[in-house]
Amino acid sequence: MLHKFSYIYLVLVVGIISLFATCKKTPNTGNTLDEDQSEIVDKEVDDFTEEEIPAKPSLIKNEPFTFVRNVNAYSQDYFRSPFDSAIYVSGTFCELRGTHFHAGLDIRTGGQEGWEVLSVADGYVERVKVDINGYGRVVYIRHTNGFTSVYGHLQKFTGALANYVKEAQYEQRAFEVDLYPKAGEIKVVKGQNFALSGNTGGSAGPHLHFEIRDKKGNPTNPLLHGIKVVDKIKPEIKRIGIYQKDKEILYAQGNYPNMSFSKWSDIFKDTKTLNLIPGTYSFGLQTDDYFTDRNNVLGVNYCWVTANGSLLYQYQIERFDFDQGRYIYTHIDPYLKWVEGRSYIRLFKEKFNPLPYYKQNQEGEILLKQGDSVRMKVYTQDYVGLMDSISWVVVGDTAGKALKMDSKVTFDEKKRISSGTSFKFYEWDITIPKEAVYHPFDFKMSIKPKKENMLSKTFQMHYPYTPLHTYIDVKYTVPDAWLSYGDKLCAVSIDGKRLTYEGGVLKGNILTFRTRSLGEYAITYDDKPPVLRVSNLGKNFRFSVSENLSKIDRIICSMDGKWILAEYEPKTGMIWGEIPKWLKPGEYDFKLVVIDGRGNRSEFARKLKI
Repeated sequence: MLHKFSYIYLVLVVGIISLFATCKKTPNTGNTLDEDQSEIVDKEVDDFTEEEIPAKPSLIKNEPFTFVRNVNAYSQDYFRSPFDSAIYVSGTFCELRGTHFHAGLDIRTGGQEGWEVLSVADGYVERVKVDINGYGRVVYIRHTNGFTSVYGHLQKFTGALANYVKEAQYEQRAFEVDLYPKAGEIKVVKGQNFALSGNTGGSAGPHLHFEIRDKKGNPTNPLLHGIKVVDKIKPEIKRIGIYQKDKEILYAQGNYPNMSFSKWSDIFKDTKTLNLIPGTYSFGLQTDDYFTDRNNVLGVNYCWVTANGSLLYQYQIERFDFDQGRYIYTHIDPYLKWVEGRSYIRLFKEKFNPLPYYKQNQEGEILLKQGDSVRMKVYTQDYVGLMDSISWVVVGDTAGKALKMDSKVTFDEKKRISSGTSFKFYEWDITIPKEAVYHPFDFKMSIKPKKENMLSKTFQMHYPYTPLHTYIDVKYTVPDAWLSYGDKLCAVSIDGKRLTYEGGVLKGNILTFRTRSLGEYAITYDDKPPVLRVSNLGKNFRFSVSENLSKIDRIICSMDGKWILAEYEPKTGMIWGEIPKWLKPGEYDFKLVVIDGRGNRSEFARKLKI
């Protein structure tokens, strides 16, 4: 009888163990799988209790990782807000902005201009600038603690500052001015209004660009100084890139063999491992942050990568040097930006990356041998500490996935660029200084058919996926038949149907220009003057102006030959101003002259009675 009960007990125990052994981890529901996962050859993990991750990791340590944020040494109560209202942002510090890191906060103004901008602390105006590009109207205020606050894209200045700028514009006979008042000449106190918010310069919509620069003039994250913002939403990891490290393929084709995955892919659900052929691998990250809504996509300043619980890589960006801003091209993956239109942060620091934001072990790489298994995990964090994370398991497997580099470019000739060099391709001469390139690469060239309104055939001067750090010089040998165009000859870059004026100087039969972008180029000419249309002419005047190809270079407005101030906004194509009050009543000859970058000139003249 005892043996019978023992047998029944044994059967029950085995049954229970079998039941638990066959349970699988339930995958997440409610999300569609990424379409690119169909290309991945993965090994499905049927049972994590029965088939544990092989104990042969490339990194030995396997324990929870402790996050350590940089110590914030800045005062939290010295600066106030630049507005008398809660701050909502549309851009964050060190956000990825194409060719540079964003230097401050973009503070929303409800889609309107004219908000009162307030000094964030006592100080004096150190610099004030009016520019049709960049920060537009911008003010730099030096504070008693040695820091400088910057306020960009302003609509107008107020009070003593407005008078100071206008006097300088009349003295220099120029709308665009860059002024440095004497220390203490224009003082401000904390909370004082000195300007109104606007949409000038390179702004894409009304907002205030705000910075806090350190004693060396380099930007720091304003949030580190106690500037309060509303932040309710955590960062979001969207995609992960995988790279097989092969320098020769990087140099020859522009990137490492790679593959990218959406966060919805099965490999991030612990239902599959990512089996890769043995080799050396690194990773990339596409991530965004949000503060109060998902309409404003923001940057992420903190990231950690672990492999089996050990730190592999991290970045923490809280300040940067302006002269290193263009090294953003070493922080991100320019090739995937070109191919996918997405910005991937390299989760590894290359030797050609001088930026100081990183810590890494094993050069940010894992070495997968046959049977090795590594659990990767990426964590992102915003300023207030909200986090997102994602994890996956990679396995070294000779039957696993081999990453590829699918290059779709075609070319007639290539030249390996490793340092400063000059070479000729048909009528084109290219000089590339040593400091222009981040790493060796194969410079690819082709001559393509002539496009509409172009004089020359199209020169495919490599491809935009390889960035240049400094300018290169390009020369074109002009045929005698084109010399009649003279100074109207110019170079353009071509992106689909969009032409960008690149300028150029003609000496003899050689047209020379400089560029920091690669892609399609051609030679054409611009002999059409800007088109002027009057909208209003009285005590105030207003004109619209449109250009052909080259940008507006000079605007000259006068009354009886005396220079008067005319303001210009390229985004809207508007020229406007007011007749100075120091002109006595009477009849005057009003004249407006507009000259573009190739010397084409338009003129409006009329008798004006005031």
